[in-house]
Amino acid sequence: MENRFNRLTSKEWLPFQKSWFKVDTDEKFYKENIRFFVKGENEQSTIFYYGKQIDLVKRICNDENIKIHTEDGKNATHYEFVLIDLLDEINYEIRQSDYEKIKKDIIQLIQKLYPKIENRRFVAVLIKNIHTDNGYFPYAWELSKHLSTMLSLKDEKIGCKESTFNNNVSTKFYSTSKDFFYCLYFRKDENSDGIHNEIKACYFINNKQYTIKDKEFKKTPSWFVLKPQPRTKNEILHPAKYPEELVEIFLKEFTNENDNIIDPMSGTGSTQLASLKNNRNAYGTELSEFFTNIAINRCKEYLSPAQKSFWQDEKKQTFLILNKDARQITRDDFPEINYLITSPPYWDMLNMKGAENQAKRIEKGLQTNYSSKNDDLGNIDDYNEFLNELVGIYMNVVAIMEPGSFLTIIVKNIKKKGINYPFAWDLSEKLQEHLILLPENFWCQDDISIAPYGYGNTWVSNTFHQYCLNFQVPMKK
Repeated sequence: MENRFNRLTSKEWLPFQKSWFKVDTDEKFYKENIRFFVKGENEQSTIFYYGKQIDLVKRICNDENIKIHTEDGKNATHYEFVLIDLLDEINYEIRQSDYEKIKKDIIQLIQKLYPKIENRRFVAVLIKNIHTDNGYFPYAWELSKHLSTMLSLKDEKIGCKESTFNNNVSTKFYSTSKDFFYCLYFRKDENSDGIHNEIKACYFINNKQYTIKDKEFKKTPSWFVLKPQPRTKNEILHPAKYPEELVEIFLKEFTNENDNIIDPMSGTGSTQLASLKNNRNAYGTELSEFFTNIAINRCKEYLSPAQKSFWQDEKKQTFLILNKDARQITRDDFPEINYLITSPPYWDMLNMKGAENQAKRIEKGLQTNYSSKNDDLGNIDDYNEFLNELVGIYMNVVAIMEPGSFLTIIVKNIKKKGINYPFAWDLSEKLQEHLILLPENFWCQDDISIAPYGYGNTWVSNTFHQYCLNFQVPMKK
């Protein structure tokens, strides 16, 4: 297949499609982006760069025989690629008022450049979310929401740096190692017009944690690679199981022994089994009777195995999983809950029969969605309705949670029929109306084959990172 998008071979193209990457050197990072998003077929290839790494980017462009502009672009006729680099400008000393000024400047800059950006070419924005003692500020998400009114949001990558933090230091607030950044990719195309529409975003409310008496945290890695154990024959029946190893990471951060843990969408019982193994009590609901029974049997087998060891200690933890719609949870169902961890349906993506993973499950005769019930969230067609229903479920569970307790929700952003739905960001914004947003973590997957989506025509990533969104229940609900 002819590559009409850039000069890369298929061997060079594929690694860039991975949605997260380890940062080796600044030069390699900038060079890979410029080479991927610039055709470079002749001396007319020109990019625009905004940022503090001007000398480095100019040197790379010179080596690649690419013209570069760093002013307002008045003398340019066209741009194949625009790179907005805010990594040094939006830092941990910045105030929110400073960010608002930068945002205004970037919006005005893109409006000026828009007529000269080639059709179906990309604008990349490099930016961090910032958390300090004064709160958590998801600037990347907020800026993306504004720029999405001007350009088509197409994708994202997560730049992961090697951690150098000291995790032996305890603090009163949940914090992460701050060693990642966002690469946000927008495109000028038939769905964009370069005009900024004023919008209201709620990312900067409810962003300051409460301290909890006698509760301390050790700083956790912002990103981690997890290689879970292979799924058993019963576990593989579920189309979207998440691993117990993932649950254990957050149990150790947010809970103590004998705490009550809940998952309102229990599936095959990953949350409950991990909780029991870590001496926590396990609770949950599951809409499917089939998966409810699998989850219950897994927990029973752990607490009272068919083949008991002579030296096995008696397990004192309890569990209860109800075959029930999470919307109907009441205080009569469970004791007060100390922590919620769950992974919801990623909208109706499991009903996309053409998806590669779905095709493989069909071939093996495995179930491809959670259920065919109308009240199953995974069967809702409308994105906003799905979001609102999901928020309603979480807030229903929050009603039986301890004030000041925590939630972790495992999600990822969604690409469907050529449109990018920032599910993680949208869910966070809606929940922030009720809960306190904490720094996110990323579960990075490194054991999945890369598919050549869009090769030779445009860029579409393989989504190999999952958001671990963290929230705190207010002290007064």
